[in-house]
Amino acid sequence: MTIDPERERKARFLETFLKENPDVDPRLVAAILRLPRTPFFPDFSGKDLYGEFRPCGWGGRVSPTPREALLILEGSRIRAGERIGVWCLTDPYFLLLLLELTHRVTIVEEDRVLRTQLRQSIDDLGYAYIPVLSSLEETETQLAPPERIFRIFDSPVPIQGLRPVPPLRSSVQGWVLDHTLTGGPFELG
Repeated sequence: MTIDPERERKARFLETFLKENPDVDPRLVAAILRLPRTPFFPDFSGKDLYGEFRPCGWGGRVSPTPREALLILEGSRIRAGERIGVWCLTDPYFLLLLLELTHRVTIVEEDRVLRTQLRQSIDDLGYAYIPVLSSLEETETQLAPPERIFRIFDSPVPIQGLRPVPPLRSSVQGWVLDHTLTGGPFELG
């Protein structure tokens, strides 16, 4: 019998999250219950991974907390079978949650070294069919290009006096759906 060391933390996290968000997609709830998060962030304490702590993922990118990941994915209203592109993917856990909603995912990674690491990691997870492209423009050459592009990023904290991240512009399907870890979706034309 396998014991899930994260089971209690996940249960407490979901209990609180579902009180605030009772209509969350059951596929995402099932994914949180089934998927361990600790193996993807081995350098971090398991107790931190279901709270407000944001570990670093691929390429040192800030990863959303499970709460933020669920809110982003729930707010995006991804339909089963919808073609989704992810630009600058943050971490494998977010990818696995996304794959609960649709298996038609394309990843865009402009950094050559990170692109190689992503391909290897995705292959190791058993999703070798997911393309990892080098640019947004390359998505337009796909037989079935993404219908939407996501970029998950940590917005600058206002108290640091930094200006907000400038909006993204892309000709891919006419718009980009962006999420900040502290905000929501923005449709750009």
